[in-house]
Amino acid sequence: MSFKRFLFLTLVTVMAVLALSGCKKAKDKDAAASADVLIIGGQNPETGPMADYGSKTVLGAQIAFEEINAAGGVNGKKVVFKHYDSRGDKTEAVNLTRRLDSEGSCAIIGEITSGAYLAMREIANNAGIVAISTGATAKNVTEKKVGDKYEHIPFSFRNTLQDNDGAPSLIKYLMQAKGYKRFALITSINNDYSVGLSGFFRDAVKNSGGVIVTEQTINDGDADVSAQITSIKNSGVDAVIFTGYYQEAARLLTTMKNQGLTVPLVGGDGFQSPDLWNLAGDAAVGAIFFAGFSAESERENVQTFKAKMLEKGKEPDTFSAQGYDAAYLLVHAMKQANVTDCSAASRDAIRAKLMEIKDFEGVTGKMSIDATGSAVKEPFILEVVKKDNGSFGTKNLVQ
Repeated sequence: MSFKRFLFLTLVTVMAVLALSGCKKAKDKDAAASADVLIIGGQNPETGPMADYGSKTVLGAQIAFEEINAAGGVNGKKVVFKHYDSRGDKTEAVNLTRRLDSEGSCAIIGEITSGAYLAMREIANNAGIVAISTGATAKNVTEKKVGDKYEHIPFSFRNTLQDNDGAPSLIKYLMQAKGYKRFALITSINNDYSVGLSGFFRDAVKNSGGVIVTEQTINDGDADVSAQITSIKNSGVDAVIFTGYYQEAARLLTTMKNQGLTVPLVGGDGFQSPDLWNLAGDAAVGAIFFAGFSAESERENVQTFKAKMLEKGKEPDTFSAQGYDAAYLLVHAMKQANVTDCSAASRDAIRAKLMEIKDFEGVTGKMSIDATGSAVKEPFILEVVKKDNGSFGTKNLVQ
């Protein structure tokens, strides 16, 4: 071997050793830095069609973690909220779950949509990392079918208001506070949310001793709903239940007013948008619906949260409130479990403590975690009103 070749190989070897030494030092440095913090991951659509919902969830969680760190963090450690944009895409949701696991997250806030959450939930479960959704409402979203039964996926959680809590609470209020007994039910049959919610309302009316006098159907996007309202008009109902979104609700409200049908239109959180009254105007006044959050609540924690959202330049809504509560639920469990790292044992301890939560007081109300990993909570019951200054808004009837 020539001297030049020997020298070249020696230099290459030395450089490789130095490089490996540098990598080790960088890893050691990163490990030392991370030893002072606890990572909570986030994956939600921050761009794309669902960006408003996802970015609001992230902002709500960020506000919570700012408060938590200002108060001393968790068991002497600061919390780092490492969040990524999934765009609501199922493949990206899976990839981000794996990434957050590899980056040593203690838990994940996300996904908000049922489809993306269903795609990533078992990836998180197999990794032994809690994934808490702040928006998934699909039936059995935290469970999988085993034989003829559904069983809880151990690391799957959600703090979303469930339709099977909201519908019975609204019917109970209408029957007890308003004396309503006779209802019409309108379902948008090309809308899965509407079809599912109608089932919960049917059961709620029947179980409360009321009666659905007549049922009508529409499709999302129908320009003319006058025939349905005409059929209902002379049926002697106390209220009309509609289980779809605000666009169709606004069209129904306008038609009801034009035909002189003066009973209220009632429904679920699909009504919760300023566009309900932007589209329907005065016809929207008196509409009643259930929701997971109301910024008009006079409770101190709600008003404090509202002020902090407004400081960030955003109006508080259900998604931001549930993101905020999810952060506090996780931190509560971490404190109860005395977590000081994000090891497998610590992650499992977080899971176990979440399952024990009872009567946790959040900005979305009091909640407990049931055997399926879902939050059980009472909804806000809201009525659309016109204020003295001519603007529209909602007032709380319950919560």
